[in-house]
Amino acid sequence: MKVLHTSDWHLGHQLHQQKRDEEHRAFLEWLLQVIHEKGVELLLVAGDIFDTALPSNHALEMYYSFLARAAANGCREVIVVAGNHDSPATLLAPKPVLRAIHVTVVGNIVAEQPGNDLVEIRDGQGAPQALVCAVPHLRDRDVYRPKFGEPVEQRMTGIIEGTAGWYRTLADLALERRGALGVPHLPLIATGHLFTQGATKSGSERDLYVGDLGIFPAGRFPQEFSYVALGHLHRPQVARGCPNVRYSGSPLPCSFDEAAYDKKVFVFATESPAEVEDVVVPVFRSLVRVRGDLAALGEGLEKIGPAPLKPWVEVVYEDGPPLSDLEEKVFDLAARGAGQVLTIKDLSSPGGAIAPPPPLDELTPQQVFELCLEQAGTREEDRGLAREAFQRLLLQVQQGEVPEAPATGARKGGAA
Repeated sequence: MKVLHTSDWHLGHQLHQQKRDEEHRAFLEWLLQVIHEKGVELLLVAGDIFDTALPSNHALEMYYSFLARAAANGCREVIVVAGNHDSPATLLAPKPVLRAIHVTVVGNIVAEQPGNDLVEIRDGQGAPQALVCAVPHLRDRDVYRPKFGEPVEQRMTGIIEGTAGWYRTLADLALERRGALGVPHLPLIATGHLFTQGATKSGSERDLYVGDLGIFPAGRFPQEFSYVALGHLHRPQVARGCPNVRYSGSPLPCSFDEAAYDKKVFVFATESPAEVEDVVVPVFRSLVRVRGDLAALGEGLEKIGPAPLKPWVEVVYEDGPPLSDLEEKVFDLAARGAGQVLTIKDLSSPGGAIAPPPPLDELTPQQVFELCLEQAGTREEDRGLAREAFQRLLLQVQQGEVPEAPATGARKGGAA
C-alpha cells in the first residue's frame, strides 16, 4: 500500500496581509493529482492543517472539499492529527461525519484511552496493511504535570520522558494488536507534531515550549516504528541519526526565507518504508527577494516576469545612502516588472536605525515583548524571568488555555 506524508498546510495563512487561498487551492489540487498518479491509498497529515485556531470559512471549505475528493482519487484512508496551530475542538467537531468517508481525526490524547489513537489500515480485500499510532501535538500538560518551583531541567526531563512514554504505550498496544492479527511483519507507523534535537528550523514556526523545553531526541521513538511522520518544522528533512523519522515540511513557503529551498511530500510503500520518494511541490507563486542599492533593485525588479499568480517581492535596500523617498522610488522601479512588492527593508544605515519601525502585524509576539522590555527600561538581569513568564502565557493563549482573571475585589493571598 502506498502512503503519502504531508503536514503544515497552514490553510488561511497570510503573508504580509496577503491571503494565500489561491496557492492553497492549487496545492490541494496538485496533491489530489499526486494521490491518483502514485496510487496512494493512505494519506497522513501531521498537524497544522490550519494557520489559526479559528480558521476562516474559506479555509474550512478547502479542507472539507479536499477530504471529500480524496476518496474519489483512490485514497482509502486519511489520518489527520492536530498541530500546535490547530484547535482540537475545530478538528474534532465533524469527526463522525468524516469517519463515514474514511477520515480519522485525532485532535488530542486521552491518557486513559490510548487505544483510541491506534488505527488499523486494511486494503480493498480487508487484509491488514499497517497499524498507525496517530499522535497529535502533545501539550506539556498532556505528558507531564510540573511541581511548583521545580528546576527547569527537571521539567525538561519530565516532558521528554512523558512524550517518550506515550509513544512507548502506543507502540506496545500496536505490537499486541499485530500479534492478535497474526501478521508478524505488519509495519507500525507513527505520527507526531514536535521538534526533535538537531533538526533545522526555518524561522517561521511557533515555539512549542518555553526555551528548549520538550525538544525531543529522535532516538527515543520506539525502534519498532518503521516510519515516523512528523510535522511542525517547515523544512523537509530527516531527523538526525534516524532515517525512519522525517519531517515533510510545509507545502508553501510561510516566509521569504523559506522560498530558498524545495517544498516536498514523501511517498513510500508499507512493504518497504525505508524506500522513500521525495515528491517536490511545484511553486505556485514565486516569492522573490531583491536586495542592493537602487540600481541593483531596479535591475532585479525588472527581471521579474509575469506568472499565473503574480510574484510577491521583498525588497532589501542596502549599500546606498539613506533616502527619505525610498518607498516611492521602489514602487516606481517595481512598475517595470511583474512583481508585487509586499515589504521594504531599509538597511541603508548601521543597524537600520533610520528605517521606520515595521508594522505590528509583521512582528512576532516575542519581538513585540522585546520592544516593550526595551521601552520599559527593564534591567538585563530581570529580562530572563520576564521572557520565561511571557512565553508560558503566550503558549497558554495559543493553546486556548487563557488563565481566568482574578475575581473583582480579590485580595492578595486570599479569597474576596
